[in-house]
Amino acid sequence: MGYGRGLIVGHWVTLRRFLRTFLVGHGRTMKRRGGGYQPLDFWFGKKVRGDEPTIQQDATTEGLFTVEYPDERLPVYERFRVLPMLVYDDVDGNVRCTSCNICAKVCPPQCIWMTHAQGPDGKPVPLPADFYIDMDVCMNCGLCAEYCPFDAIKMDHNFELSNYERHQTHIFSLQDLLVSSEFYAKTHPDAYDSADEVTERNKVAKKKDQRLQKALGLGAKPASTVRPVAKVAAAPPA
Repeated sequence: MGYGRGLIVGHWVTLRRFLRTFLVGHGRTMKRRGGGYQPLDFWFGKKVRGDEPTIQQDATTEGLFTVEYPDERLPVYERFRVLPMLVYDDVDGNVRCTSCNICAKVCPPQCIWMTHAQGPDGKPVPLPADFYIDMDVCMNCGLCAEYCPFDAIKMDHNFELSNYERHQTHIFSLQDLLVSSEFYAKTHPDAYDSADEVTERNKVAKKKDQRLQKALGLGAKPASTVRPVAKVAAAPPA
């Protein structure tokens, strides 16, 4: 008799949760607890990539709920990191990487490899000819970005990397990894405007032009400088 009662109570709890999810409470009219699109959008409805609602779960959220990815998404914070990316300057289009190989040496799983570019005279120059990262081996530790002496490697936010082929498309080449400094400034605004990074960019800029001119066998030109972006103070509330 006791076992039968427990079975009935268990089914009632399950039924109650089912009804509360789809009919009453937070799940009224089958709307997702975190937001989402219109009711009954199981196989149809607006699902434009990049426009999905962002669901914030914090101390003010009532209870916990499942974020129905990919129709709903959690916010991506600035310090979130996935694969490394190579930054080039928007002003002149020059890649900051000098192919010094430090990132490959400090990489724990050894998933980075590169080759030097060659100048007109056939000698190696401080620029990468090839740069590869195996995304299946990368452990997303960020040591390559931490140890890069030329501020050339940063960590990207893109985590949607799955596909149906893994032997070629999962090997990211130089062109796959290149992003502009403007892109990095948008995805990492706090880090980009920090005093440490502004100082580092100024150090790199002082020698960048001389390095490129030397690589091409030309005379050195005055180095350009990177100045910190002035922040505009917000107006006081009316």
